[in-house]
Amino acid sequence: MEHLGREVEFEGNKFLVLTWEDIMSHVESLAEKIKESYAFDAIIGILRGGLFVANLLSDILGIDEVHPLGIRSYTDIEHRGEVKIYHWPSLPLMTGKKLLIVDDVSDEGKTLRAAVEKVVKPLGALTIKTAVLHVKPWTSFMPDYHVVTTSCWILYPWSRYESVRHLGKRLVNKMGIDGASRALSTLLSLDYERVINTLKESS
Repeated sequence: MEHLGREVEFEGNKFLVLTWEDIMSHVESLAEKIKESYAFDAIIGILRGGLFVANLLSDILGIDEVHPLGIRSYTDIEHRGEVKIYHWPSLPLMTGKKLLIVDDVSDEGKTLRAAVEKVVKPLGALTIKTAVLHVKPWTSFMPDYHVVTTSCWILYPWSRYESVRHLGKRLVNKMGIDGASRALSTLLSLDYERVINTLKESS
C-alpha cells in the first residue's frame, strides 16, 4: 500500500506525521485484509492508540464486542521501559471465542506479546490473532495483519500533545521554549499558543 502521511526530517530523526484521514484510510485497508481471511467474535484494543483503531474496525467489520486493555512498553522517544499492564479489565469468559487483538504499531513487539501471552491466552479463546496499522522492521512480534512497514517515528493524531511533551524536553534546552514551540507547532500542525502552554505546564 502507498505510504500515507507526511515524512519529515527533524532534529536528526525521521518522523511520519499522520492525520485522521490517513488513519481512516489505513483502517479501511486493514479491515479488508481481515475480512478476506477470518471472522472474529470480539476485538481487544490496546490503550491508547489501539483502542481508536479497534473502535473503527468494530464499526467497519460489524463486531460489537470491544474490550480495552492497557499496556505500555515505552514512554518516550529516547528510553524504552519495561512492559507494564496498567488496565487489566474484568473480561467476560472468552472460552471458544475468536479474538482479534488490535494496536496501532508493533515497534519492539513487547506490548503485543504481553497482550497475547499474559492476558488473552489464559482466557481460553478458540483463536487469537493480532492486527496493527504499522510494523517496524526490527519488531520481535510480527502481527497477523498489518498495513505498512516503516522505520519512521510515527506521530499519530491521538497523541499530538504527548509528542509535544516528549520532544519538548530536549528541544527547550536546545532552542528555548519559544523556538521549541514554533518548531513543534509546525511539525505537528498545532496552534503555537497551545504548544507553548503545554511545554510550560510540563516543565
